[in-house]
Amino acid sequence: MSKLQNQKIVAIVVAFFPDDKTLNKSIESLSMQCDSIIVVDNTPSPLNSINAKLINDPKINLISLGNNFGIAYAQNIGLQAAIDAKADFVLLMDQDSVPQGGMVTTLRSIFDRPKSNNLIASGPTYIDPRTSIRSYFIVSRFGLPFRYKPDNKSIDTVLEVAFIISSGTLISVPKLIQVGGMRSNYFIDHVDTEWCLRAKAKGYSIVGVVAAKMEHSLGDKVKRVWLFYMRSVAYHAPLRDYYVFRNTILMLRDVKMPLLWRLSILWRLIPFSIYFTLFSQERIARISMMYLGLQHGLLGIDGELNLSTRSCSSIPKTKLDPA
Repeated sequence: MSKLQNQKIVAIVVAFFPDDKTLNKSIESLSMQCDSIIVVDNTPSPLNSINAKLINDPKINLISLGNNFGIAYAQNIGLQAAIDAKADFVLLMDQDSVPQGGMVTTLRSIFDRPKSNNLIASGPTYIDPRTSIRSYFIVSRFGLPFRYKPDNKSIDTVLEVAFIISSGTLISVPKLIQVGGMRSNYFIDHVDTEWCLRAKAKGYSIVGVVAAKMEHSLGDKVKRVWLFYMRSVAYHAPLRDYYVFRNTILMLRDVKMPLLWRLSILWRLIPFSIYFTLFSQERIARISMMYLGLQHGLLGIDGELNLSTRSCSSIPKTKLDPA
């Protein structure tokens, strides 16, 4: 008998103006795979859009924050509620992610393998329903990040990864407590990357599980473009460019990592800025946000950006925020 068979898994779904149809589909799938579900709603009151079906479901604990405090703060609130509920594992989910059947069981089974004592998290591949393209994993090769693209022949592959997106990630609660939660002051973007790199710096491992699958839409829209090879480019609002650039700089300050990784993470900003400067219809706004993000990152400014004042307001810290 698996030593994990009687352990409690709690899903944490962060919502912000969710699409009810997709959210209900996700909740329905999670209800069959997890012991309980915590929905943390960032939608500002009185515009709260979580429907009555979720509120009245006894398996769901709805936490309405009344305002948007960012995904990191909301995840920490959900994580703390799961810890208080004596969860052994937590499954982080976005509102637009739908786990396929058996995803959670597959992710959980990896923790029962030999030599998994230092395993803190496992994550699935995801398929974007808009393009039917399967995601890749970021692994480390020759001391540098490398994209590993699963195919039909690699269905049984479980590989150590450098980091994974938070949605779909199954985390061991006792190890999470040792590493700490998300950095609420990041607000959004690179929240998951920073947490994964921090966990690995503390000696834990994270794996990608090809057999575990979910649907997930990354970005407001996606385009297929050729940049040395065909790739999918996710488009967000220009405001997100600010957080990408700012939090990249903050992450280099906050996490211990090899020099080659630091250079690689910085390098990723260059093709990002070139592409969206040349091919976006919002060039001026994006350039402005990228520059402000770099400026604030170098000055150590964090929190939520106010577009009108171009200044940031602080986000409350939670019990799980790292020191």
